[in-house]
Amino acid sequence: MHMRQQELLRAITDSPFFKAMVPDVRETLAAHGRVVIHTSGELIFEPKQRATALYLVLEGVVEICREIEDGDGMKPVAYVGPGTVLGESKVITGTALRSEARFPEGGATMQWPRPVILRMVYESRDFSLHYLQNIARRLEGTFASLDSRGSGNLGGMIDHFDLPTILQTVVESGSNGVVEIRDKEGDTFGAIYTRNRRVGPILCGTLFGEEAFVEIMVSPPQGGTFRFSTTGTRQETEDSYHLQPLLFEAVRIQDEFKRFSSEVPQGAILHHTGRLPGENDRLSRMVLEQVKTRPSGWGAVAEGLPYSRGRVAIMVRELLLAGVLETDTNYRISGADALEF
Repeated sequence: MHMRQQELLRAITDSPFFKAMVPDVRETLAAHGRVVIHTSGELIFEPKQRATALYLVLEGVVEICREIEDGDGMKPVAYVGPGTVLGESKVITGTALRSEARFPEGGATMQWPRPVILRMVYESRDFSLHYLQNIARRLEGTFASLDSRGSGNLGGMIDHFDLPTILQTVVESGSNGVVEIRDKEGDTFGAIYTRNRRVGPILCGTLFGEEAFVEIMVSPPQGGTFRFSTTGTRQETEDSYHLQPLLFEAVRIQDEFKRFSSEVPQGAILHHTGRLPGENDRLSRMVLEQVKTRPSGWGAVAEGLPYSRGRVAIMVRELLLAGVLETDTNYRISGADALEF
């Protein structure tokens, strides 16, 4: 990736760590920084490695792992993105790093060798004062956020990480807190609380419990983000579930939902044929009531029901295959017996 001097300067200026530095210092940093492209899964640094550079994340998301307890292995503790600076303390002291940093999906960094940073500290009063103030603020923030057990925060773009893996990591580690999911505008999409290696309550819009979980897993917001924090704990309630059965059900629905949504557009108008379903359960009755009241696509039907979009879509598929519903256009739908109508 070739970046012009002005682009590098803009990346430095936009970083919270460098933002308030005087223009001359930012220009010096841009002139002496080296852009490095990282492939998928590539390490930036690892534990016990001597700090040899200061890193600014330009593109991609970096996973930070650390051994929280001796012998417990490396655990994800944070996900950081563009604008984040890594190694700011260790590059000054030259001591060994404690964390592992890698790009799960690839990315890019700007790097300054330790001798360059030390020379700027010695030669520029503005740089050294700003650098010291930043480190001091970070230390204050770290101490302020710690409780008697310590707190864990990790987050990142949903598009870059596997949300089920994140949940399994949090639950199996015994961390109590909340995984919050937000859309690209920053509005809350859903929340999954964790406590005593279980999950619950689970909330997503007007949905709750298992349906909220399926909605979060199957239809997460495009361009959305997730964040786990131990500061969002709730008291244990009856709305508590083992994670694995929920994940298995969500995966089943996700596979069927993806196939059906690629076959029948969500705006394809549904009509009741007059036939009755073989299994007259609550969801099938609600779908038929919606369609009878106002013929519409399965996307609109799902919005008006207290079920996840994935589950409603699968029920619509079953009703189409059974001839209970029909559409205004011919589609081929796969199922136990593929049907074209």
